[in-house]
Amino acid sequence: MKTVFRNSILFIGLITIMTMVTSCYKEKDTTAVVTVLDAANAPVPGAEVKLYYKYASDSLGTDLRLDKTATTDASGKANFNYTDEFKSGQAGLSVLDIEVDGAILGIIKIEEEQQNEETVNLP
Repeated sequence: MKTVFRNSILFIGLITIMTMVTSCYKEKDTTAVVTVLDAANAPVPGAEVKLYYKYASDSLGTDLRLDKTATTDASGKANFNYTDEFKSGQAGLSVLDIEVDGAILGIIKIEEEQQNEETVNLP
């Protein structure tokens, strides 16, 4: 009887420890930072930056989940958070167009659980 009780306590303890170890994983944020510079490589504050994915076929439109707009701060940086769009364990990435004040200036690759950065220059 003592052996059964002791084995039960050990089993419950082992299950508790395994649960605690596996539940410690915290999903990291998936973010994008676009830095906008002028022709003299000076930061451009107040620029409207849009990140979006446009399908090759116009009939499909755009993927609105990834369509985000932000304004650059004093250091010329626009910050975007895509944490809710990428799920833990999801394999893959997105390549988004960078539009600044209505002009497409480049692309940015968004990888899950990373801070993704790109710098663009205004013409």
